[in-house]
Amino acid sequence: MNFFAGLLLLMMPEENAFWTLVGIIDDYFDGYYTEEMIESQVDQLVFEELMRERFPKLASHLDYLGVQVTWLSAPWFFSIFINILPWESVLRIWDVILFEGNRVMLFRTALALIELYGPALVTTKDAGDAITLLQSLAGSTFDSSQLVLTSCMGFLCVTNAKLYELSEKYRPDVLLIVEERTKTGRQVWKDSKGLASKLYNFKHDHESLMEERKSAKDSADGDASKSEPSSSYLEELLSSLSADTEVDSVLDLQERVGRMKVELFRLLEEKRAAVLRAEELETALVELVKEDNRRELSAKIEELEQEVADLHQGLADKKEQEAAVHKVLMQLEQESLITEDARKHAEQDAAEERNAVIVLQEKYEKAMASIALMEDRVAMAESILEATMQSELGLTKVPSPPQTQLDSARRKVEGLLSFGLKWRDKSKGKSEESMEGKSNSSTQDRENPGHG
Repeated sequence: MNFFAGLLLLMMPEENAFWTLVGIIDDYFDGYYTEEMIESQVDQLVFEELMRERFPKLASHLDYLGVQVTWLSAPWFFSIFINILPWESVLRIWDVILFEGNRVMLFRTALALIELYGPALVTTKDAGDAITLLQSLAGSTFDSSQLVLTSCMGFLCVTNAKLYELSEKYRPDVLLIVEERTKTGRQVWKDSKGLASKLYNFKHDHESLMEERKSAKDSADGDASKSEPSSSYLEELLSSLSADTEVDSVLDLQERVGRMKVELFRLLEEKRAAVLRAEELETALVELVKEDNRRELSAKIEELEQEVADLHQGLADKKEQEAAVHKVLMQLEQESLITEDARKHAEQDAAEERNAVIVLQEKYEKAMASIALMEDRVAMAESILEATMQSELGLTKVPSPPQTQLDSARRKVEGLLSFGLKWRDKSKGKSEESMEGKSNSSTQDRENPGHG
């Protein structure tokens, strides 16, 4: 019960723990921890029937291996799963037991463990392997939610009424066995008491016999009469001792069997404790490995987070660079568009200039042709004028100085030439001014593309 007391002392003060322990033993587990342990034996038989009813294949396999169900369930029921299941599972099972106020959860949990680990037990080929495997598997039941759910929902047929009915069925047999055992124990105790009294009497009678032998040396007459009853009594005592030795041999065998049982249970308990310690060490080692793994994992996570942060920073820098490059590309594309527009405008202006030059060239050629025509006309006019003047001179016979007439004709021709040249220069100047204006406008368009 030290495990119960330890569990309760972890939860409450010392006095409360004591009275809680008294209440649990007297109310919930009455008859469990008495000298005869009647209720415990009854519950073992009840659980065995429930297990055979629910798991017949596993029960047949255990019978084949020679494993009694009591070997499996007795440690669970006596300790209420303390040091059998992990701590969290034990606390949750105790919560249900204390809340319901009966032992139904005890049977349901045991059946749930058999259901969870029954398939593994079927594969065993030895009684020791089966018991050890079930103890180790039960100690590794860390999923308390699954265990409680399987216990409460998977075995709803196990009720307090059914347990009471089965207990009433097996209790008379258990009481009969306990009564026979008690009678046998009393008979053995009486025989052993009789043997002790006989040995005590033999000791004192032997001393009196020795005294009589000493007195026989002084008086030889009374030796025969005193030695005969003493020898007859000695023979009677030896015959009784021979019968008692047979009883002693039987008692020695029973005592040896009892000692061997006690030693076997002690060895099994030590083995179970060793297995529990090994499991605790294994659990502690697993926790240490998990802790080391957690530390390594946290370090790796920090490294990965740092790398991710660096990658994010590099990605942000790259995005900024891409944005800058994109901006430069947009500017270059805009400038290329502006340049293309300026080139197109320049080509248009050059084409217009070429057309203007062609037009001016045509106009110039036409002007030169008209000048040449005018010169021809002037020459013709001069010849006509000269002929006219000669004819006039011949008709009138008015002498006129030829030099004066020639000068007047030349003046007229020069006047016509000067008029033609002025008209040509004037038309040429207008064409040059129009070309300059167009070239200036194209230059302004190139310098101010946005305004264009």
